[in-house]
Amino acid sequence: MQYFPILAILQTKKVKSQLAQSLEKIKKLPGVLQDVVRNMALGSTVPFVGKAGIKFEKTEPQEWIATLANKRKVQNHLKQIHACGMVLLAETLGVMIMAANVDNNKIPLVKSIDAKFVKRSTGSMRGVVRLSDEQLAFIQNNEKGEMEVAVEITDEAGVQPIIVKVTSAWVPKKRK
Repeated sequence: MQYFPILAILQTKKVKSQLAQSLEKIKKLPGVLQDVVRNMALGSTVPFVGKAGIKFEKTEPQEWIATLANKRKVQNHLKQIHACGMVLLAETLGVMIMAANVDNNKIPLVKSIDAKFVKRSTGSMRGVVRLSDEQLAFIQNNEKGEMEVAVEITDEAGVQPIIVKVTSAWVPKKRK
């Protein structure tokens, strides 16, 4: 009987997500290898992300940055990155930052994407998503929930061709 409180504490202990644990291990590698291994790991986790060629530059708890090169496999008929490629970049960042911050007992999901195309793009794309201290605390302290984040997508000219908001959700792995 006296061991039950200990078991309860162990069962409710928040364990970092597998993604966060993997990213911490990658940071221990020599600098030259970090980018290669991080991109391989994240690209194989979501094969479509790897196929598209999204490259991750920064994967911190409160800021993720990634790029998508203007290569044939993601181009439209204008030889620019296809609209779906821009949305993929935004969705990837919006959900991955969530996935890295929920504990291992939760599943991150994309709930909705609001994308407005406002300018013609030029060249490669760069995406940035940031979480405030309040957003980070909300994600880490709630069993389930959802959150809208703005993902800033800019092209080579520094223009924002698309304005994107990604709503991600997280739910417990085991339904009660």
